[in-house]
Amino acid sequence: MAISFVKQILAGKTLGRALFNEQVALHTSGLTGRVLDLGGGKGGYLQFLPKNLEVFSTDVSGTGAGQVDFNKPLPFQDHSFDHVFLFNALYIAENPTALMQEIKRVLRPGGSLLVASPYLQNEMREPHDYRRFTSEGLQKLFQEAGLHATLTSYGERFSVAANLLHSFWLLSLIRLPVYALAKLFDRMIPTRVRTAHPAPIGYFCVATKQ
Repeated sequence: MAISFVKQILAGKTLGRALFNEQVALHTSGLTGRVLDLGGGKGGYLQFLPKNLEVFSTDVSGTGAGQVDFNKPLPFQDHSFDHVFLFNALYIAENPTALMQEIKRVLRPGGSLLVASPYLQNEMREPHDYRRFTSEGLQKLFQEAGLHATLTSYGERFSVAANLLHSFWLLSLIRLPVYALAKLFDRMIPTRVRTAHPAPIGYFCVATKQ
């Protein structure tokens, strides 16, 4: 994973994107079956998924069957997918509660919803950006949908600062040591501080339909 991190930073990825990709690789490694990828866009994270997954990618700007607006009822039958991905797109949802119910409907029993949600990141109007969820807000959203979820934060105060200043590190060779130091300093933050007052780049959530 360290080699992958270096390659991503040298390729110009932000620290937040590299840390998110690490979470994708970690939490999808054991998945199999059919996946609905909502709002995936170009899907730069697809290379980090297991090769045996059957991924149906959708986006509001897609074409044909891949053109799906998740702010409307999803055009899929009940229990159609083993897993649903909603990566860095929850902030676009006009009605997150309604979206959770639609996702739950298309998931098979025992299926999982994987969500990546930014917390301390710049606004990303693609085309809209309505909200940032805290960990408590995410848990409440999943609970109200009848989904059992576990949350993992990625990044902390130093990574947040380095990530927000990404455009100021003009060369990748400068970004690499800055980002490596940010990750190191993150680990030096006391656990009690991280627990009581978290300040992550984002949250990665895995929710299960019972």
